Amino acid sequence: MSLELVIGAGGGLGQALVRQGMVLPQTRVIAISRTTPAPFTHPDLTWLSCDYSPAAMAAVAEQLRPSSAQVTRVTLCNGRLHDHELSPEKALEQVCESSLSRLMHSNTIVPMLWLTHLIPLLRDNPRVVVTVLSARVGSIGDNQLGGWYGYRASKAALNQLLQCCAIESARRAKGVKLVAYHPGTVDTPLSQPFQRRLRPGQLHSPELAARHLRQVTDDLVPDGTLSYLDWRGEPIPW
Repeated sequence: MSLELVIGAGGGLGQALVRQGMVLPQTRVIAISRTTPAPFTHPDLTWLSCDYSPAAMAAVAEQLRPSSAQVTRVTLCNGRLHDHELSPEKALEQVCESSLSRLMHSNTIVPMLWLTHLIPLLRDNPRVVVTVLSARVGSIGDNQLGGWYGYRASKAALNQLLQCCAIESARRAKGVKLVAYHPGTVDTPLSQPFQRRLRPGQLHSPELAARHLRQVTDDLVPDGTLSYLDWRGEPIPW
């Protein structure tokens, strides 16, 4: 029996990954989310609530410890682009401390804190694919438009932290394969304000996005490196 962890499982892509994991043979799924109650149930599915504070993350990691040897896939889906007080900056004058701090916390600090608890648990597993949602706009080499200062910076910082983690994991957790993943534009509340400008076929349903993620990462092998890939499986410039 293998075990999949989905962190940020309350969102559209997270829920789709959970649903797909439940139908795989000999697979259990642990879904971790801020939201309760669980949106659906299954005999091989466990929902854990976590407020993403350091203490709560540590407590969840302790709950996972007895079954950590069975983990074969971890997907971190949490992130923030906008809310009722926050929107992507279109000009330099719109950059402010509070927005930068909130985006950095959600998109960079929270995923990295999860890894500080999870990677030590996985150090003896022969193969675990750990996929963290990054974004193409986090690429410095691919940035031709500017704008979106805080979101771009938070994802670029995330990529740097994941690179450091991959280098250390090559020594301490040789079975871990780390992936910074761009899922494309997924039809969720995160992308809704920006969907009008999309060309036909650019907007992916959560179910399709989850299938793409699995297809891209299913055959990856631990090699001591971080892969920065898009939903087609193509590398993204750093």
